[in-house]
Amino acid sequence: MPTLRRLLSLLSITLICGLFLLNPSRSHAATAADSEYLLGVFPFLPVPNLEGIFAPVAAELSVPLKKTVRVRLTSTYGAFISALHDQTFDIIHVHPFDYIRFAHPRGYLPLVARSEDLFAQFSVKKGSPITSIADLKGKRIGTPPATGAVTYLALDALQKQGLQPDKNITVKHFPNHLACLQQLQIGSVDSCATSASTLKTFESQFKLTFTRIGHSISIPHTMFAVHKRVPASDRKIILDTLHFSTLSTVDPHLRQLFIESSDTVTGRYFKPVTDRDYNPARTILKRLGSK
Repeated sequence: MPTLRRLLSLLSITLICGLFLLNPSRSHAATAADSEYLLGVFPFLPVPNLEGIFAPVAAELSVPLKKTVRVRLTSTYGAFISALHDQTFDIIHVHPFDYIRFAHPRGYLPLVARSEDLFAQFSVKKGSPITSIADLKGKRIGTPPATGAVTYLALDALQKQGLQPDKNITVKHFPNHLACLQQLQIGSVDSCATSASTLKTFESQFKLTFTRIGHSISIPHTMFAVHKRVPASDRKIILDTLHFSTLSTVDPHLRQLFIESSDTVTGRYFKPVTDRDYNPARTILKRLGSK
């Protein structure tokens, strides 16, 4: 009988350990407040650029929190979304449409967004006969990945002009904004839809000038959000730190790639936001037939 009791005890311990191994996010969630916070970033730029931008941000957050904030970058968009499903991250930098579709349903709360609004800027090579979005009928349009915020905005703007992929336009998705602009320069697409800040930085870096032919509607920009498991006191610290951050520890070239400029009135790079601020993005998803 003692042997049987010992065996049952060992089996119980093994089962409990196995459950934690099968659900690492649960283990992390239980210990996050006592050890460190993980910052996840959706892959909108090449990994070295993201590391250069968000490692300093994480370090800045660590000081008032008195706790390590560690950046965990994912190699693919799918890996990032999978981590959101698992609620692996305590803090995230995520675009509006992924917030609505994946982060909000899993307990993430918006804190601050970039002070500039987000819109899709359509551009063409200098000298192109294309002068408006309506002129893109029958043309090849490049965008960031199909799941990118700018892509949703671009498709919405095209739809308003009666332009539909695989009907009267061809849409090509590229790994990121920079790759799209490179393809525009070499002529593999007739127009490219990117963020305004990336376009400006690309032109400055390569001494090029593209012609702007139109843009989508504007919505609140990419946000920092925090999981509801993070204590309210720490959420307040994170919000205040980001709201007043000058991003002074981020390389100026990377900072410009990340955020074109601070607000002209407040001088701040971020502004507080709530879930309600992203209702326009919800409207776009419904218009495009996305869930």
